[in-house]
Amino acid sequence: MNTSGNEQLDILLQKDYEVNVEKYFRKGWQILQPSFGPMIGFFVVIALINAVLSFIPAVGGSVAALVATPLAAGYTFVVLAVLRGQSFTFTDFFKGLTNKYFLQLFLISLVGGVLCALGYLLLLLPGIYLSVSYIFAIQFAVDWDLEFFPALETSRKLVSKQWLQVFVLLLALLALNFVGALLLGIGVLVTAPLSLCIIVSAYDDIAGNRANGSTREA
Repeated sequence: MNTSGNEQLDILLQKDYEVNVEKYFRKGWQILQPSFGPMIGFFVVIALINAVLSFIPAVGGSVAALVATPLAAGYTFVVLAVLRGQSFTFTDFFKGLTNKYFLQLFLISLVGGVLCALGYLLLLLPGIYLSVSYIFAIQFAVDWDLEFFPALETSRKLVSKQWLQVFVLLLALLALNFVGALLLGIGVLVTAPLSLCIIVSAYDDIAGNRANGSTREA
């Protein structure tokens, strides 16, 4: 990231904000509706990839862990494009697998996961704190071109300003997916993509870098 980008991040981290749960739920649904087919379709693709990998002895689980976050990041590319009035194709869901993003997204998952696990093992509360605080790390990596640790730390610093409000948002998403799971599990096909639309909508409202073209270029 260049000096100007660092200065913009510094300014961003000095600002205050509010988390409007109702607004982000509404916005997430507005994004999902017109793109219902691609959003649900990509979720099915991820599920199929995981299912296939689960049948591969020895290495299947490792490969699934390796690609999980880069694949999930596909929703960030597409939702940000929709929010900013840009067109997208189904292949944009796979941008997280490209050389530009793959390593940093994987390291966000690996390092962030290790730090959260250590927090849970030590005193529990640090693990909960970090799990919530890292919620926007993927978006910062994609939208601000940050490497994995600056993305984790920027998310942590930003979320820490309104940690409880972000925690309430995540609890609401947990409840949403619980309801989806109750509907014979089929409801998760909708609630999981919807949850990601809501998270990216919240990120974009709070910290979106609309001057960056990274969401349009692989």
